[in-house]
Amino acid sequence: MESRKKNFRTMGIVLFYAGFLAGMVLFILMNWAYFEAYFYFGYTAPADMALTNLRCPLMMTSAESGQVTASISNNSDLDLTIPVRTEFSYFGASKLDKVDYPLAMGQTQNLSWTVTKENMVFGHLILARVFVYSSFTLPSRSATCGTVVVGLPGLTGIELFIIVLVFSLVCMAAGWGLWIAGNLPFQAPGLIATRAMAIFTVAVVLGLIAGYIGWWGLGLICTVACVLMIFSVGSYYIQKA
Repeated sequence: MESRKKNFRTMGIVLFYAGFLAGMVLFILMNWAYFEAYFYFGYTAPADMALTNLRCPLMMTSAESGQVTASISNNSDLDLTIPVRTEFSYFGASKLDKVDYPLAMGQTQNLSWTVTKENMVFGHLILARVFVYSSFTLPSRSATCGTVVVGLPGLTGIELFIIVLVFSLVCMAAGWGLWIAGNLPFQAPGLIATRAMAIFTVAVVLGLIAGYIGWWGLGLICTVACVLMIFSVGSYYIQKA
């Protein structure tokens, strides 16, 4: 019975950390793209509000094109023309454009811009910034976003993203199940490892959420927390060996 529990614990740790490392790499790449986008385009006059609906593709391959999307709404009592300025990374620099969008009172318009490998900078990133000018009573809004481009043939970016995400979550969940089955009833050594696994799980989930939303600051905190925990757990078990 004890031998079976030990096998459960070993398999649980292997599966959990395989999933953890995959999730960590995924959220670091996602947050890296948003981090670079925030600083890439240089200074511009600050907007009144954040353009919270700006989205870049979660991931792309160099052989495909993707869509950067946003939406603008006219919540005023007048028909308006709302100027929108876009900046996209382009052959190592940036490409700027400005378009006026006529919107009737109460109308919302979905916007999209196509990006390809021509928009790549730093070898693996596509970066974007959108600035919606103020119009009548509507405040100005702005945001940046970014996408990691990988050179993997045979898959689309979203397929690769889903595969890595599912692998990460399934492995961590299976690892948790085997670890708990192999440790009941819990004793002190098992509780220490369980707490570490809980911190790793929370850090990965928050990091993935941050990467999706574009909160690269939270993603940076999650990255630092994961690295520190890796060293802390490694040091603890090395000392006990």
